[in-house]
Amino acid sequence: MGKYEFIINLIDYDLFTDSNQRQVLKKNRLTQQQTEYRLPAKDFIELLDELNRYHRSRNQQTFWKMIEKKYLNLGNQIIR
Repeated sequence: MGKYEFIINLIDYDLFTDSNQRQVLKKNRLTQQQTEYRLPAKDFIELLDELNRYHRSRNQQTFWKMIEKKYLNLGNQIIR
């Protein structure tokens, strides 16, 4: 996990990114399960922008569901 940098924690998840590969690592803090995603360049930038504009006063559950649906979905998942 050395190539990833920590970005944010939401609910039970930590998000890490690798900007060179446009990859996102989602780590469940409770189960330690890790899932990697590779995003198209435009989506990667939009995700970082969404996370940058996020404010803790927003509903974390709703925000997380939107992030998963829009960016961290099966179509972008890296299968190893």
